[in-house]
Amino acid sequence: MFALIQANGLLVSKVKTFKEIFLDFLAVESNVFHFDKSDALEKLYGTTKDPQFTSLLGRKLASVCISLNEHPSIRYQGSSPYAKDIATSLHQTILSYKRNNPSFWTYGDDNIHHERERGQILILDRSFDCLSPLMHEYTYQAMANDLLNVEDGVISYTTTTNKGTEEKQAVLNESDEFWLELRHSHIAKVIEVIKERMNDIIQNNSGAALAKKSGADLDITAMAAAVKKLPEYTQTMTKLGQHVAIAQQCMDAFSKQGLLDLSQVEQTISTGLDEEFKEVKGSKLLTLVTETLKKNLKKEQRSRLLAIYFVSQKNVPGSEEHIQLALQASKLSESEKVVFTNFTRLLGAPEVTSTAPGAAKGGVFSFFGGKTTKHSPTPEGEYADTRHVCLLKILLEQIMSNTLPIEKFPAMGPAAANTTKTEAKSVRKFGAASKFGKKDHIQLSGVRYMCFVAGGVSYAEMRSGYEMMQKESKEVIIGGTHLITPESYLVDVGALNSGRTTNREDLI
Repeated sequence: MFALIQANGLLVSKVKTFKEIFLDFLAVESNVFHFDKSDALEKLYGTTKDPQFTSLLGRKLASVCISLNEHPSIRYQGSSPYAKDIATSLHQTILSYKRNNPSFWTYGDDNIHHERERGQILILDRSFDCLSPLMHEYTYQAMANDLLNVEDGVISYTTTTNKGTEEKQAVLNESDEFWLELRHSHIAKVIEVIKERMNDIIQNNSGAALAKKSGADLDITAMAAAVKKLPEYTQTMTKLGQHVAIAQQCMDAFSKQGLLDLSQVEQTISTGLDEEFKEVKGSKLLTLVTETLKKNLKKEQRSRLLAIYFVSQKNVPGSEEHIQLALQASKLSESEKVVFTNFTRLLGAPEVTSTAPGAAKGGVFSFFGGKTTKHSPTPEGEYADTRHVCLLKILLEQIMSNTLPIEKFPAMGPAAANTTKTEAKSVRKFGAASKFGKKDHIQLSGVRYMCFVAGGVSYAEMRSGYEMMQKESKEVIIGGTHLITPESYLVDVGALNSGRTTNREDLI
């Protein structure tokens, strides 16, 4: 492309300036990025490993940091040689870029750009937490991407109109204020908020009043004022109607597939605690799994349940016999069982779980009635029936409180900022939508925190970043080689063995 431009003398004579912008990544959300490398797990842990892949990821990650004017202090997963290689490539690429671009600056390097301290980045590979991407989630974005057909943020849904049932499509991105507000909320809260919003619009919107009166008894001034609000009213109701349909499809899928009971079994397996926070382990846990497998479960549900059991119990002393008994009870073929043996390639770091009792709300939330987790700073955590907490959230809490163990997560590159100093002035406002669409801006200040997961990042982990940003008022950016759903994650793990290509039909 450069050669073609240079060869055109007329074009060159008209060019005032020419700059290369380092954007070797996809920014899919305001605080989420990925590299569109869906084969990452195979290149890291498969039999056809790519020895240059970690260097490539480090260079791509450098493009993210350079775009943000960051030469961050680097922490990486000590148990992963891949994380160390990525960290090394990242650091060296930024150093090289600085040498070749003397005018380039980064936060923390000088006394000029002191509105924020030097950022920190945590580099992990998927082995750090094999369990969380498998769990059924209750939040809107995670449920929709798990249970419904969402392709690149576009979802198909059915809606009932005067003409009958129609198939429609919606784009789920940050230009939709309702999606932006509700994507990380518990599905039950989503439905309740939408109902409140619709009622509020119908009762208080002058455009709605006009629609009711059909223009009767309105003077020309009032009519003109009302008409101006009609387009906004119509657009708002259409958007809300979309989310009513999508949220209802999530609830229908959860109910019809019997996922409420199944997800509770998953929570017990992953944490070793039942809904009353009583310990369940050993033969008692095996009985729970085998009894659940006797139910009318789809192959995908059996595979997923067994994967959760396998991953959570693999490193537990004396669990080998129980795992084999569970696999026998699964009635899966040998080719279908390969996904479980492949998980042994990733199980290098034990998962961390944390629980705490809480009370569920009534009404629509009784559908999910259960306990809560103390690691749920967002309002929906009050309702979420979950005892499992993804490890990334705990690691973010630790790095932000300067308690991340250095022996397990070594440091590289520039030293971290002294966070005990007085915080820098606010550099960005993060809009958290309040009850009726108005944004409550959180003042983000001080250090910017980043996290990168090689091998794919899940929607629960993306949500954890936003939750910690809300809680700590620090900017948090989450990234990965690609975005993963439970289904795509199982398929990727199943494709790691020798001579095998990804075959969705065998695994799901």
